[in-house]
Amino acid sequence: MMEMLPFAVFGVAFLALVVWLALRGRASAAARKERLQALGFVPCPDEAASLVKKVKWLENNSEYRYTVEKPYRASLRGQPAYSYSKFRRRQGHIVGADELLIPLRRPSPQGLMLFVKPTGLQAGTATKLIGAVATGPWDSQPDDLTKIEIPVDLRHTNLIGVLGPSGASFYDLIDQGTLSALQHVGDHGAVVVICRGEWCSLAAASPRMPLDHVKIWPLVSGLG
Repeated sequence: MMEMLPFAVFGVAFLALVVWLALRGRASAAARKERLQALGFVPCPDEAASLVKKVKWLENNSEYRYTVEKPYRASLRGQPAYSYSKFRRRQGHIVGADELLIPLRRPSPQGLMLFVKPTGLQAGTATKLIGAVATGPWDSQPDDLTKIEIPVDLRHTNLIGVLGPSGASFYDLIDQGTLSALQHVGDHGAVVVICRGEWCSLAAASPRMPLDHVKIWPLVSGLG
């Protein structure tokens, strides 16, 4: 019986996270469109194909096929940023997510994947289990990334899992200032952050649990 306790704790914690995110996703599509437009986003359906290429490059997973729907474009620090619904398919299985794609400079162009939680979900055994499950290994992860350890000074923050190149040092992949902003996107609907080159995507759990762009936008506007 006791050996099942960690799985029970994980189940309860994961359900709490899903419920928390679902409550944030009740806003209608019309309200979401209004919020995007208020931030300067405009529809850009003609860029859907190029966004699919960017998403495929960012995720670097040879097993999946991608599509992008309802793309919007805005200017962020004088460069394009995008909001869209992303869908990836493999063997008839479809997974979707509300996603924000932003320009971002880091110390290294190598790939980096962060799993973040909301502040309201306290760090502890449950979040460690969620992080362990999230970092897999799973076939949905980038082909070139593997689990790397979270630095000791970050183990009680909103960061619960990290994937990076094998043997990489965490702080060679991202600077403190950028990390400080990105780990707080978990409070506004994001659960996964993927960075590669000079691009970074912030993804929600599903299209029905949208990102809170109004709250995320100030966090990413100050990034280099």
